[in-house]
Amino acid sequence: MFRATEHSAAKTHSPIKPPERCPACNSRSIAPKGTRAKKLEKVRLYRCRSCGRVFTPGPRGIRCKTYPLHEILDALSTYNRGYALEETSRRLSSRYGHTIHPATISRWLAAHPRLTTYRRLRDRGLALFTPTQLIRTVKLYHRQVYEFSLHRAKLAFVRAATLDDRRRGDPRFAPIADFLEGVHHDCPHELFRREDGARGSQLAPGFLALGRLVVVEKQNTATDTAALIIPSVGSNYDRHPRLQRFMLLNDSTTVAVEVPIFLLEDDIAALEDYYGVEIVPKEPVHRARPALGHKPRFITGHIDFLQVRNGSIHILDYKPDARTNKPIAQLVIYALGLTRRVPGLVLSDIQCAWFNEACYNEFSPRRLLRSLSEKRFLGDDF
Repeated sequence: MFRATEHSAAKTHSPIKPPERCPACNSRSIAPKGTRAKKLEKVRLYRCRSCGRVFTPGPRGIRCKTYPLHEILDALSTYNRGYALEETSRRLSSRYGHTIHPATISRWLAAHPRLTTYRRLRDRGLALFTPTQLIRTVKLYHRQVYEFSLHRAKLAFVRAATLDDRRRGDPRFAPIADFLEGVHHDCPHELFRREDGARGSQLAPGFLALGRLVVVEKQNTATDTAALIIPSVGSNYDRHPRLQRFMLLNDSTTVAVEVPIFLLEDDIAALEDYYGVEIVPKEPVHRARPALGHKPRFITGHIDFLQVRNGSIHILDYKPDARTNKPIAQLVIYALGLTRRVPGLVLSDIQCAWFNEACYNEFSPRRLLRSLSEKRFLGDDF
């Protein structure tokens, strides 16, 4: 039996994100009000100056819990990586300095079925890869460090056409697995480090028919997961990667995160010719001598989440300010980049969305672009 030492038994402060509003009256007039000691951690308290309520910050799902939320989430991820309940218990007990029983971990798994849908695939994945082989992570030293990660078992299921029930037996998306497994080798990393290229996140949406945009707002597993994880991480720097790691390990649809995507001059020219638009303005090699042509253009970016579900490829971008920050052009560029990198993939195979803890906004990039032949056929209807 593991015995906690005096040091390991010491209570730590919960890293819960400070609240912005009172959960009772929605007032912003709140102030710290000391701490409350729980069995394994100290949680900060806040008092609302408007209604007088004293409350603990964070989502309702983390309140009144004996164990800190980060331990619960770690247990879910460790189990879904492929470790047995007993081994998960041993690892977490050693890591956190107090005993966490297998039965407790089993209860946590039962309490979060929507966030841990990979459990139904876990045994199949374990037959293909050991827990240490399941996730492949490559650090990409671009203009900052990105951790590109892929789930090897889910990619094997994509290749076998067994991950998505709507595509069961249809190998159409199998090339996605080949692309993801080789993208860090084929990626022109030097372009991602240059300052003179276009960034997908900074492109203007002028090349899109925004009048045809239809955005469907809903709640789904992505918003539920973000609502649980994001407020529970104290560091702004770590919230995004923590959400990515959890979804990659625990849901049944996220196959990769921080996927590098790029469009080179030939790609941009082909897309502009096909759709009859200008994606990136051409900069002449010499302004006084336009006959010399223009500088080679390129666009780079990173896909936050890449999912395979409901018969489509889904490109997701987490935006803390999702109500006001609408990355339409960025997501469409990522979709176009995939169609150029993945053989047989077309724009109608892809759905795009941006989300945060409160909302999930989805649209079809195919509605925003029509080929020249379609425009001539549809005329003013476009």
